Amino acid sequence: MDWSGERSTVTRREVLRVAGAGSIAGLAGCSGGSSRTTPTSTATQYANQPVGADRVTFGFTLPQSGPFSPVGDPQQRGFKLAVKHLNGGGAWVGTEEWAALSGDGLLGRTVESAVADTGSSAETARSAAERLIDQDGAVMIAGGGSTNTGRALLDYCPSRGVVHMLGFAPGTSSTGSDCSRYGFQEMHNSRMAADALAPVVTERFGKDISYYQLHADTDFGVTQAEQFDRRLESAGWNGMGSAETRVGTKDFRPQLKEATTADSDVVVLSYHGRDAATVLDQATEELSEETGIVMPIVTRELARSAGASMTGVVGTIPWDHRVDAPLSAAFTDAFENAYVGDQIRLPSGQARLAYAQTLQYAAAVERAGTFEPPAVIRELEDTTYQAGLGEATLRACDHQSIRPVPVVEGPQEGPAVLDLVQVSSDVSYGCSEAPANECTDLGPYEPETTDS
Repeated sequence: MDWSGERSTVTRREVLRVAGAGSIAGLAGCSGGSSRTTPTSTATQYANQPVGADRVTFGFTLPQSGPFSPVGDPQQRGFKLAVKHLNGGGAWVGTEEWAALSGDGLLGRTVESAVADTGSSAETARSAAERLIDQDGAVMIAGGGSTNTGRALLDYCPSRGVVHMLGFAPGTSSTGSDCSRYGFQEMHNSRMAADALAPVVTERFGKDISYYQLHADTDFGVTQAEQFDRRLESAGWNGMGSAETRVGTKDFRPQLKEATTADSDVVVLSYHGRDAATVLDQATEELSEETGIVMPIVTRELARSAGASMTGVVGTIPWDHRVDAPLSAAFTDAFENAYVGDQIRLPSGQARLAYAQTLQYAAAVERAGTFEPPAVIRELEDTTYQAGLGEATLRACDHQSIRPVPVVEGPQEGPAVLDLVQVSSDVSYGCSEAPANECTDLGPYEPETTDS
């Protein structure tokens, strides 16, 4: 198993499209469905198809370096555990909820894996995926640390006929304007984060509150700010302005002073990775103790890094080990047993995200009875499943997982890294609403492919 990678500098995204707002609630308007299909007769147009008789390789793209590298290690652990269970059983494999998986590989083949470093860069992510496909023989690509890298792979993987299970890509474009027939998103997006947080922060801070936003100039940063404006203004809050910063910014004090000058009751910080830890530390110094802080997307890795700066900060998280849902405890126990002796044994939402992605793809392969992408994609579309967060649907209209979203808060006291506030289930939105309504063309099941 090759866990090597390469380093690169971070590239910035250009101008972002603005997400609109719709009016139809719930899952109404979703189309498509899952159905067992006959393997296609043109398998050779897809990279590394047909799959050999003895083994099959999964390719994992991870931010092992760069500003988003804090999520790389926990994702790697989740992927490794998934491969171990697919080959030898354990945790979710073989449970009633994942009955398609036997623990004896996939379709009679041993599952192997290879990893490449995205360097937290969209450009490098594409070359990393290319290497995994061409040199390591990967039949699927999974993982990632930002929406920008995810978008690069959504553009590249269909041209190779390779399914892409997005990693940590919380911006709205992944399953909105840049959606792809070959890409699927388990992570909740910026709209779902805003909808999960709005009732909590309104109860916590009150109505008629003024707020100021700081955000990164990334797909996630911009779309998260847009979604917070949409949701909080509808709740009666007053936006006092916003400031945008580049990835890798070291000094956020000028922007934080603008928030103070605007006399904001709450400051919303849409960052992740190293920038999130930096801005939290400086916010603790620059903002008054009475100013509330909301960070829409947080991770356990961030909370450990930020320490006391996380106190009282409200946000959402991909998953938390205290969520009372089928399979949650099973994953926690399996993870802790797998990493006995490690300094950090408790699984994070990033690890569960990677684990769930891998099993989603694998179960679809088993149900389809083939590795050929069109059949696997049809099995993934509109699949209802359990993955440690309650019932979820990987819907067909935009390939976004609609599922509960945990809301957390930095602890006021005690040893906890984060306190679990609630699990918000009312975060669904219709396929005719933004950002799903921007997913106007997922593309064909059998696109034209290239050799490289």
